[in-house]
Amino acid sequence: MSGLVLKLAAGERVVINGATLENGDKPCSLRITDGDARVLRCRDALRPEEVDTPVKQVYYAIQLLITGDLKEDNVLPALQKECDALADAFSTIDARLIPSLCDMIGRGNYYSALCHLKQVIALEAELLHHSELMMHRKVA
Repeated sequence: MSGLVLKLAAGERVVINGATLENGDKPCSLRITDGDARVLRCRDALRPEEVDTPVKQVYYAIQLLITGDLKEDNVLPALQKECDALADAFSTIDARLIPSLCDMIGRGNYYSALCHLKQVIALEAELLHHSELMMHRKVA
C-alpha cells in the first residue's frame, strides 16, 4: 500500500481536503492513500504576516488552495506567471528547481510543492541576505 504517511505529534493538526483534523493525546501515523488528497500540516502553514517575499507568496497561494480558500481556476494562471518569474531568478542556481515546482503544481501535488518550496524559501533567504550585505558594503 503506497501513499503519503504523516507522523503526527499529540495534538497536532492537519488540513485534509479543507477539513481540519486534530490528533488525540498520543502520537500517531496517518496514511493517506488518495493521491488527489490535499494535505497541509498546520505547523507548516504560513501566517499572512509572514508572506514577505515572492517565494512565500507562491507558498501561501498553494496553502490556500489546499485549505479551499482559493479555487484553482482563479489561482493557477497567476501561479504560473509567478513561477515563470521565479524560474528566471533561480535559473543560475538550479535550472530544474522551479520547473520541478511547476510540474508538481500542474499535477495538483500541492503537498510536495510545499515541501519543495521550503528549500526554495531557504535559498531565497540566503540570496536576500547576500544582496543586503552587498548593498550595505556599497553604502559603507
